[in-house]
Amino acid sequence: MRASWRILLGVVILGAVGLAATFTVVQFGTGEVEATNRSSASAAAPESVPTTTAVTAPAITSTTAVPTTTTPPAELLPPDSGEGRRVVLSVGGQRTWWVGDDGVVLRTSLVSGRENTPSLGTFQVYSRTENATGLDGSKMDYFVRFTKGPNGWAIGFHDIPEMNGVPVQTDAELGQPLSHGCIRQSQADALFTWAFLQVGSTVVVVA
Repeated sequence: MRASWRILLGVVILGAVGLAATFTVVQFGTGEVEATNRSSASAAAPESVPTTTAVTAPAITSTTAVPTTTTPPAELLPPDSGEGRRVVLSVGGQRTWWVGDDGVVLRTSLVSGRENTPSLGTFQVYSRTENATGLDGSKMDYFVRFTKGPNGWAIGFHDIPEMNGVPVQTDAELGQPLSHGCIRQSQADALFTWAFLQVGSTVVVVA
């Protein structure tokens, strides 16, 4: 009986030691797993953190529309200035427009005429002279006549006259009413008018 008791006690002790060893291994093993998990978490953390610093913010766009370039009012073709192919002259604006058959403005430029001259209305070209001489002896080219003044003198388009070979005004002064009644143009515009207007072509004079 005593020997059996000792054997039993040894089994219990060994069993207890085995359990303790097993427990220790389990605890140690669990500790490694947790440590591994923590290491894995630490290693993975930089990859799992959102890279907000690397994200480029979208460009800020304005909700205000960019203003479009507009033509100055002085250069707009006046309303009620006829239809079809024609030249439009604004007495008040000292400006001329050349309008094509489709109503599209081909060209516009400042001119020098006379205040309140000619009278308003729609006219037709009745005469053309490539080289003309004014009543004062000045020389003018590309004279296209479309109406007459109260005194019966012809009124039309031509280039800036020259007196004794000297222009009576400069291109920079176009836009001012400086003539005796005709419509003075730069040489380039006078050439364009000469080619554009034929006898019978329409000229519309507006305020």
